[in-house]
Amino acid sequence: MSLIHTSHLPVPPPTVVDQPQNLTLWQYMKPIRAKWLTGVAVAICASVIGISIPQVLAWIVDHLVANENPSGSTVWAGGLLMIGLGLLQAGLIFVRRMLVIDQASTVEMSMRMSLFDHLMRMPAAFHDHWPSGQLLTRSTSDLSLMRRWIAFGSIQSISSTVMLAAGLFYLFRGSWLLGLIYLCSVPFMLLTLWLFVRTMKSLTRSVQQQSGDLATSVEESVQGIRVLKALGQGQNSLSRFTAQASTLMNTEIARSQAVGSMLVKTISITAVTMAISLFVGIHQVAQEKLSLGELTAYFATTAVLTPQIQRAGMLISMWLDSKVAMERHREIMQEPVGEDVLLVSGVTTPQVSRHDAAGVKFEHVSFTFGRGKKEVLHELTLDVAPGEILALVGSTGSGKSTVLQLIPRLYAPTRGKVLLDNTDISTIPLPELRAQMAIAFEEPVLFSSSVRENVLMGVETEKFNSEELESIVATALRVSASDFVDTLPDGVETLIGEEGMSLSGGQRQRLSLARAIACDPRVLLLDDPLSALDVNTEEAVVGMLKEQLKNTTTIITAHRPSTVALADRVALLDKGRIAAIGTHSELMKNPAYARLMLLNPDDSTAKNHTSQNQEVL
Repeated sequence: MSLIHTSHLPVPPPTVVDQPQNLTLWQYMKPIRAKWLTGVAVAICASVIGISIPQVLAWIVDHLVANENPSGSTVWAGGLLMIGLGLLQAGLIFVRRMLVIDQASTVEMSMRMSLFDHLMRMPAAFHDHWPSGQLLTRSTSDLSLMRRWIAFGSIQSISSTVMLAAGLFYLFRGSWLLGLIYLCSVPFMLLTLWLFVRTMKSLTRSVQQQSGDLATSVEESVQGIRVLKALGQGQNSLSRFTAQASTLMNTEIARSQAVGSMLVKTISITAVTMAISLFVGIHQVAQEKLSLGELTAYFATTAVLTPQIQRAGMLISMWLDSKVAMERHREIMQEPVGEDVLLVSGVTTPQVSRHDAAGVKFEHVSFTFGRGKKEVLHELTLDVAPGEILALVGSTGSGKSTVLQLIPRLYAPTRGKVLLDNTDISTIPLPELRAQMAIAFEEPVLFSSSVRENVLMGVETEKFNSEELESIVATALRVSASDFVDTLPDGVETLIGEEGMSLSGGQRQRLSLARAIACDPRVLLLDDPLSALDVNTEEAVVGMLKEQLKNTTTIITAHRPSTVALADRVALLDKGRIAAIGTHSELMKNPAYARLMLLNPDDSTAKNHTSQNQEVL
């Protein structure tokens, strides 16, 4: 059974994009295109109706001027027509919102699920280099910006363009001279908007990048709050955060100033255009080249068009936000995932029979974390027999943890092969490979759920009845000496806080070990799993583990001699190579190994070392 289980997690909607290298927002919108286009059509109808209302006003004014005694019915008819058109426009706007708002949210959810699915399938090396705050903002606020563009910005841009074209048509139809005056202002508007886009493009990217950095700082500070408090670094952390927040604030202010500058310029251009139009229009009315109704319609039409032009700045800002957000989204989605699958749409944990313990073999394995970096492992060869317990010891940086992480293919060897039962693990489908093993890391990771759910995370619970599951939980907790669970408010049903921070380090480590034990794997990988335990608790855990692991191949990294004593054999690593291998007693004759054990003494080592000295005497 795998430590990472998928059957209880929500399955993301089918991927709507087949070529991540060419990702576009339009491709993600494929399932909602019909409704979105309908929304566009409705919005265009609303815009045409809105720009037609001034023409009705012109008819009413001309009718009043032409008739000294206009009938009340005519005035009422014109007024009711304007009210009717206004209500129809409002109704169409409401329909448009109802058509696209929920659909835009559907696209946002689909993109968020696809991104999360992609992140879960990325190799561990990817997460080594990407700050979690950046990934957080790209999966939350960035996607919200794209939803706003789909639901409002994109449709408003199209409908405003149609309204502007229809408005210019009405202006030229009423008076070609006034229409030309208004049209002459458009190039100045476009120049202003072009300069605005140039400024906003870089500022928008900076804001989203700085927001991600700020999120990373918050996350790191909250997770490391105990360290910051213990070291008295709260003020320094606040100073660093303040500097980042100030940088973001200044960038946001620069964005606001750019918007304000653009609005001042467009309003000024509009005011000058209106003043010239008023002067020319009155002159034409006086010469009877233009009716009063047509002049009224002109200004009513420009009153409708001007906000649309001024709104262009906001729409451009929304478009840039969405464009940059899509680029940041694409940046993640283009990262190759290979076969590293944790959560894949439609893929569940394969049915792998337990059978017996598996043999693990390393053949001339070398590994580095990246080009140009020093090799962590060099030509490492190691053979672990089925059912054997092997301990890996070595100084910090010798490559112990890396050896463990190569077995479930969290990383791939740079050279050489890792074999499971004499089969190259690179040829085994990843879900099948990981279904046969479990791992407990030195830094335990717990999730915001109950103790029971954390322990059973790697168990295919649908295969067992409630009594069997209770037995699995009880056994795992007993072997890991997690009797403290009985003292929790709700026992195994107690909810663990975020990352288990409400528990002590030793308690988190024991629950992590219990989770691995509950999987009943063919291969168990333990990365210094008892380092946070006191000597007495460790002795109790070691004794029960020895009994529990009879039919499991176990590879354990350790520093304490009492943990090493759990192993059938011990491999000493030095600078990425196997320096020596044998039993604990045999290796105590090796000066390098003995020195390591004496650097991490416990009672058993002290006694053993004393007896050896007495024998020599």
